[in-house]
Amino acid sequence: MKKITQIMLLFATVLGFSQPTTNAPTPSQLAANVISVYSNAYTNIATNYNPGWGQSGTVNTAFEAVAGSGNTIMVYSNFNYQGTDVATTNVAAMEYLHIDIWTSTATNVKVSPINNGSGASEFLVNVPLVNGGWSSVDLPKSAFTGMTWDSVFQMKFDGQGGTTPSTIYLDNIYFWKTAVNPASDATLSDLKVNGTTVTGFSPSTTTYTFSVPQGTTTVPQITTATTTNASATKVITQATSIPGSATVVVTSQNATATKTYTVNYIFDGPGVAAPNPPARNATDVISLFSNVYTNIPIDAWSAPWDDSNISDLQVAGNDTKKITFTNFIGIDFSGAGHHIDASTFTHFHMDIWTDTADLVGKVFNLKFSQWGGTSGEVSALELPLNTGTTPALVSGQWLSIDVPLSSWSNNTNRNDIAQFVITSNLGVVYFDNLYLYKGTPLSTNSFSNATLKMYPNPVSSGQQVVISEDTASVEIYNINGQLVSKDNGNIIQTSGLNAGVYMVKAINNSGLSKVSKLIVK
Repeated sequence: MKKITQIMLLFATVLGFSQPTTNAPTPSQLAANVISVYSNAYTNIATNYNPGWGQSGTVNTAFEAVAGSGNTIMVYSNFNYQGTDVATTNVAAMEYLHIDIWTSTATNVKVSPINNGSGASEFLVNVPLVNGGWSSVDLPKSAFTGMTWDSVFQMKFDGQGGTTPSTIYLDNIYFWKTAVNPASDATLSDLKVNGTTVTGFSPSTTTYTFSVPQGTTTVPQITTATTTNASATKVITQATSIPGSATVVVTSQNATATKTYTVNYIFDGPGVAAPNPPARNATDVISLFSNVYTNIPIDAWSAPWDDSNISDLQVAGNDTKKITFTNFIGIDFSGAGHHIDASTFTHFHMDIWTDTADLVGKVFNLKFSQWGGTSGEVSALELPLNTGTTPALVSGQWLSIDVPLSSWSNNTNRNDIAQFVITSNLGVVYFDNLYLYKGTPLSTNSFSNATLKMYPNPVSSGQQVVISEDTASVEIYNINGQLVSKDNGNIIQTSGLNAGVYMVKAINNSGLSKVSKLIVK
C-alpha cells in the first residue's frame, strides 16, 4: 500500500510540473510602441486564434496559470503547427517580435509572421526554449530574413522540427519598437499622395515609388505629411514633372534630428511602343494580337478558369495589353471555327515588357493547348522562359520572344490549337505582337520597315505634312493614346492640333502599319 501511495504521489508531481503555475513576466513596453497579437496588457489585432489549417491540435485562449489572477494564457495542446489570423496590419516600423513561451514537452519551436505585402511572405525563426519554465524572447526583425512586415495578416508557430505532438503555453505575443524621445522624433506617421497613403508606408522607410499611367500630365501632389510629434516641423517640396521627385524634410521639436522622405514619380509600364513587326504575306501569319496584322477571333482574353486580369491600353498610340498576374492567364479561342492550324507554321513571336526589378526565381511560361479534334486538351506545346533561357527575361525594356516552334516541347501536333496560356510570377506584364509565322518578310520596297518619313517635322499647326510612302490612311494620337485625327492618303492636316507631341500611325492598302512621332509647334 505504501508503494502504491508513493507511485501516486510521483504521478501527481509529474502532472503538477506539466503546466505553468506562474504567469509570464508582465510586459514593460508602452502601448504606443506595441502592436499586440495576444496579451492581456494590450489591445490585440488577432481575429481568429484557431483557423483551420489542417493542424493536429486544439487551442485554449483562456487558461489561467494562477487562478483568479485575471491573466489568461494561450495553450496549444497536441501541437504540431498552429496559425492565427490577424487584421491586416502594417508593422514595418516595429523592431522586435516578443514571445513568452512555456513547455515541458516541445523540443523545437519556430515562429513567423505571414506577410502579403512586399518582401518575403514568411521566414521561420527558432524560439529559444526553457524546459519547464518561461522563456521570454525578443526576436529582432532582422532575424526574419527578407521580411518587411508591411502587411502582416497571419502568424504561425511550427513544432514539426522537434517532438510532436507536444504542448506549449504562450503569452504576450507582440511586435514592439524602442521608445523615442518625442522631442527628438523626426518621423512621419502618415504620408499621402493625392489623398491616399503611399503603398508600404512606414515611419522608418524614407523612399517610395509612385507609378502613374503612361500619358499622365498632371503631376501627383503630396497632400498629407503628418509628423509623429505634432510639434515637429516639416517642409514639403512638390515634384514639377513626371518622372520627378517630391520630398518632405522633417525637423524634430528640439532640432537635433532631421529626416527626409522622398516620393519618386514614374510612369507605369513602357514609355515606348513595342517594336513594329515586319511586313508579311497574310497567309504567312496567324496573329492573336497586333496592330500590324489581321487578328483571329478571340473568345476570351481572360478565360473564366484563370485567376489573373488583362486590360487594354495604348503605349505611344499603339494598342497594348496589360496582364496583372496572380498565377496564370488563359486566352481562349475554342469557339466554333476559331481553332488554329499551325502545322505548317515555323515560328512564334511575342513582345513583352515588365518592370519587375528582381528577376531571380521569376518565370514566364507559355503553353498552346492542342485539342486534336476533341472537346478538350490532348497535348500541349510548352516553352518556359526565365533568366537562364534564350531569350532570357529582362526588366525595363521590350523583350522580343522570337523562337522556332521546334524549340517548344510536344511540338509535333499543332493542327488544332484552341487556347494559349501564360503562367508567371512577374506580377505585371505588358505585351504586343502575339503571333505565329512562317516564310520570310516581304520586300521593304513597297512599305519600308524603317522609320516613317514625314516632312516637315516638326511642323507649325495648320501646315500640311506629307508622308513619303504610299499610305491608305493615317491616324494621329495624342500622348494619352487618344485618337484625335484621321486622314486618308499620305497627307496629314494639322489644323486644330495644339502644340505638342503626337504619334502618327500610317496604314497601307495591305493593312500593314507603322508608327512614328510628329511634333507640332
